[in-house]
Amino acid sequence: MRDDPAPIPEVLETASAPDEREHLGRRVRGMAWFAGAVLLGLMARGVHLQVVHGAEHARRLEAASLKRVRLAPSRGVIRDARGRVVAEDRVAVDAYVVPDVVLGRGDAVPRLAVALGLDDAERDRLRHTLETVPPTRRAQWILVRRDVAPERVPAIRGERALRIKLVERAGRHYPFGSLGAHAVGYMNEVSPTDIAKDPGKLPGDRVGRTGVERAQDRALRGTPGHAFVAASRRIVDPVAPTGEAPRAGHDVTLTLDMELERALDESFTRHEQRKGAAVLIDVHTGRVLAITSRPAFDPNLLDRGVAVPAAGSELDRALQESEPPGSTIKPFTALAALASDRAAAEHPVECKGFYPLGLRLFRCTHTHGRVDLDHALAENCSVWFYDQAARLGLDAIVGKAKQFGLGAPTGIEMGRELAGLVPSRAWFERADPGPFRAGHSLNAAIGLGVVRVTPIQLAVAYAALANGGTVRTPQIVVSDVPAPARQVDVEAADLARVRAALRARASELPGLQASVAGTLGASDSREFFLMPTAYIEAEDAPPDDEPPARPIRMPETNGWFAGFAPADAPEVAIVVLVQGRSFADHRVATAIADDTLRAYFAGKERGSR
Repeated sequence: MRDDPAPIPEVLETASAPDEREHLGRRVRGMAWFAGAVLLGLMARGVHLQVVHGAEHARRLEAASLKRVRLAPSRGVIRDARGRVVAEDRVAVDAYVVPDVVLGRGDAVPRLAVALGLDDAERDRLRHTLETVPPTRRAQWILVRRDVAPERVPAIRGERALRIKLVERAGRHYPFGSLGAHAVGYMNEVSPTDIAKDPGKLPGDRVGRTGVERAQDRALRGTPGHAFVAASRRIVDPVAPTGEAPRAGHDVTLTLDMELERALDESFTRHEQRKGAAVLIDVHTGRVLAITSRPAFDPNLLDRGVAVPAAGSELDRALQESEPPGSTIKPFTALAALASDRAAAEHPVECKGFYPLGLRLFRCTHTHGRVDLDHALAENCSVWFYDQAARLGLDAIVGKAKQFGLGAPTGIEMGRELAGLVPSRAWFERADPGPFRAGHSLNAAIGLGVVRVTPIQLAVAYAALANGGTVRTPQIVVSDVPAPARQVDVEAADLARVRAALRARASELPGLQASVAGTLGASDSREFFLMPTAYIEAEDAPPDDEPPARPIRMPETNGWFAGFAPADAPEVAIVVLVQGRSFADHRVATAIADDTLRAYFAGKERGSR
């Protein structure tokens, strides 16, 4: 049987070679058009970015390569009333080294000490400082000398092997040194507490710490600016458009006259008085013309970080030392007596050298005999004031003193100020070791016991006595705005009477040659309420005819002078406090007041004020 033949395969008809090439060409052309379109789009985008937004992108690129830095402003200048510079900026230079570099060379520390100008003790401290740096920080820069002397800079730069880095910073210069230092103040770097209170402050910033530097810090310090730093640390365009220039602080003019400050300071030195304070104030404007506190400090040394104030020198005794004013408070007690019970105030009192109260005797300076108000002030008779205090009571006595500003801060813009204490009967009821007793009134009437005032308070009060009863807030910075003032409720005739008595009192004081009305005072710093007879404080030594049963203790005492001048037409009020170990210190206070008033009137004659 025959097999069937195999089927013939179907042959498909394929395109010819020319057709295939045509098809491939169409595909290539499509891809070329697509690539061209993409390229054209990219070119258009490139043109758009380069031409339309090119400047913007350039700024972004520049900003990405720059770092914003803070530009510190220059601090305002402080001048006195005559235009003399009292405080100004300066450029300080600090020296830094890397401990590993210095300690790696055997002779490096001695060479570094010579370059920095250190003595043997400072060189040893420097070596100890470098050797005690933790190992993790020995490759970092550390400060080794603050405020390098300008003449040392060439020697330091000559020690290239030690890699000493000199860094400039802002400092402060006080041309008058310790003169008026408490009023002017000083600066130092901010603390973490300062930064927490004011986020605008940064580490390394400097602020005023005391005096006008602190009170006027916001006005003096100005406003920081900013700039941008490239990788090379070069400042780029610190002003517009990419930065902002710092705005300098405002200058400040003080009411102080540095000539008077010098006269006051020299008088303290001449009389060997190391501890105390004094204030000279214009009675009509409240402007403080001179103010000092002893012991003082040199703010230049504090700014350079090379000295710490001596013990007690940072205390501004004109504002922050409150002490019993002694007899300087008696004019206000006299005015209280006239206002409360004029008939009783006009009644004479027999002074036998003491005033009996129960089983105790309150002493006077000596036996005055029969005295009235005028003679009590002129002769400094305490018995008359004891009698008025017993009649009127404590609140009537101290109320008038408070009206004249005693026992409260004055409001002067110089930083912290103590309020002092002029106690009422209610205060004694709350106080320990209360309760109130009649003897408290007698002590308060003559400015003793727990009564406390500051020199600036007493100066304001005596200025009000002199100007007709206007209590003005004392000013230390010149301002077009008048000082706040208030009028005390007091009769003009009573003020005139007290002023006349103070003039009579001043005429009897030794060492007071200027035309002055005023009085002195003495006290000690002990806080007491009712003391045994032998311990009652007096203005002078106990009466010779009545010696105490036991010796009077002589702790550190306060000598005061308070007054105004000229006596007939007052211009200035002055208060001087000296502290020592003798009740004769008030005579030193009187002499210092006289020296200062002479300097004031001498300057006025020369036309310098």
